[in-house]
This record gives sequence, C-alpha cells and structure tokens, in this order.
Amino acid sequence: MIKTINSWRGLMAVAVVLFHCGVGWIYNVAVSGVTFFFISSTFLLAMRHPFERLTAREYGRFVVTHASRIYPLHWLGLALLIAVAWLFTGEAIDWGATALSALLLHSWSPVHDVHYGLNPVAWYLCALLFCYLIYPFMSRWLGRWRLWHKVLLALVLALVLGWILWPLNIPQREAVFVNPLSHVLDVTVGLSLVHLYHILKKRFQRVGFLAATLIEVLALLSLALVIAVNVCTTWIRPWEDVIIWLLPQGAVMVALALLNGQEGAVGRLLLWKPLQWLGSISFEVYVLQFVVFHLFGYVVSPLAAHFGWNIYGGLAWFALPLLLPLAWVVNKWFTRPVNAFFRHQLETKTI
Repeated sequence: MIKTINSWRGLMAVAVVLFHCGVGWIYNVAVSGVTFFFISSTFLLAMRHPFERLTAREYGRFVVTHASRIYPLHWLGLALLIAVAWLFTGEAIDWGATALSALLLHSWSPVHDVHYGLNPVAWYLCALLFCYLIYPFMSRWLGRWRLWHKVLLALVLALVLGWILWPLNIPQREAVFVNPLSHVLDVTVGLSLVHLYHILKKRFQRVGFLAATLIEVLALLSLALVIAVNVCTTWIRPWEDVIIWLLPQGAVMVALALLNGQEGAVGRLLLWKPLQWLGSISFEVYVLQFVVFHLFGYVVSPLAAHFGWNIYGGLAWFALPLLLPLAWVVNKWFTRPVNAFFRHQLETKTI
C-alpha cells in the first residue's frame, strides 16, 4: 500500500459520507472519490498481481482472497441495518432485494429500490466484486499491450459509455452508474495508469521537495479545474458520475505513486498519522455509513430536538464522531480477524 494513496482514499470516503449526510457543496469531490476507489483498486492490484500468466488455481485463490474482504463486512453492515429497521423504523423489508444485496447481485438490476436497497452504498461492493472477477483476465490480456493500445481501448469504452449516458435522465444514469459493466472502463484506466507509472518511474528517481510539491499541486489543480467546470457549466453533466473524473483522479494517483518516498508538501501532509489511520478504516467508513445515519437519527439527534433518520443540515458533521470509532472497532475486531482467518485457510490449502 502506498501510504499517500491510502490517506487520499480515507479523505474521499469521508467526502462520500458528508455528501450522503447532505453537505451539498462536497458533491463533486465525493463523486470523483468513487472513481478514485475503482481506479486505485485496479492500480494497486496491478502493482501486486500483474498476472503475467494465469492458472485456474491462481485465479481461484485471488477471487477467494478478495471476495473474503468484501462479503463478511457487507453482511455485517446488512445485518446491522436490518436490526436498526426492526428496532426504529418499523418499515417492511423487501427480502427479495435484500437477498440479492446479500449475494452482491443487486446492482445489476436497473430498478432503483433494488440496486440501492437496504444499504444504498453496497452497489459499490457489487461492482468492485465484478472488477475483482474480471481483473486477472484483463491483466493477462492487456499485459502485453502497448500503453497507447490500452489508452485507445479506454477511450473507446469511454465514448461508448458517454453515448449511452447522453440521452438518459438522472434515475436512468444512476442505473448505468451502479451497473458493474460500466466499471470495466475503470479497470482499463487503472491498468493504463500502472503502465504509465512504470514508464515514468525511472524519470522520478530523484525529485526535490519543491519539484514534488509542484507536481502534487498540479495534479490537484487538474481535479479542481474539472470540479469548477462542472459547477459552472452543464455540458459535462451527463458524464459526471463515471467519466469526467478519470483523468484528474488518475493524475492525483499517479503523482502520489511516483513521489512515494520523496513526497512534497501535499504528500507529507497525507503521511500525517491521523490521515493514515483514516485510510486504514476507509472501507469500514464507507460500508457502515448508513448504519450510523440511522443510529444518529433515531438515538442521538432526538437529544437535539430532531427525530428521524434524516440528518441533513448542521447536524451532518456530527455523524462522524459516531462513524469513525465504529469503523475502527469493526476494523480491529472484525475485519482484521476475518481476513487473517481466510489468509490462514489459503496458506494451509484448505480452500
């Protein structure tokens, strides 16, 4: 794990949480953060698992390893949300949609109440699982391609996706956004970026602090520029969910990776231990956010003369002091032991 990328993922996870709380001005950062989750996952996978060759046994171990990092935490979040629904809301649960969600098949559905379901953010887990399933094949297939061939494929996929999105209204665009097939583009971009990284790495062996800071600032400015364009115009709005953030967030990721060990001012800030800690629990922060929203709305906020799960407005930020400790506890006492168990099982060849 590249520590600065880890911290950036933590910040993006918090941005997503705040947007879902109703902090509207952070919308563009949050949506771009979801793109960063996908491309950084592929980028980091390609650094560790290039799959120059692929056997059935290697594929099986890879899938089991990565699926075991998704399903247990997802099931825990789903169980907590079911418990909260029974205790506080009294609302009937759609068990068909919940079963699809438990299997991580729900975001294949175009139906809003199915692909968002009981835990609206779990669509990402379904899409991420699909990316894990196809990654070894795409890595093996694209591994021998030249960079410009990969970039051309990414461009074709982006154009096709853009053509699909252009005439759609917001609910229809959301159905495309959550569909796992849309994120084949992210995997392709991630593989292209890791190829670019290996080409540029030789030129970044010795970078001074000022030069590193300049590179980091330029990468962040590219993200700020796209945000400004999206805020001030409407012409890129049809693609704001899945396409326009690939280049700026890709630039941020490659800059952080290239400057690993020789960070500038931004990188050194991202090495701050609290941000590293935030990055280490970012997955739990993302998955458990709606659990906390309900707990906050029905347990905490009544003390402030407000009742209901809706925490929009000035109360939104106060969900974080509940979410972050919960994410840390789950990470330490649930996620890590479960991951260790599956690693042990794989090492002893019992699965």
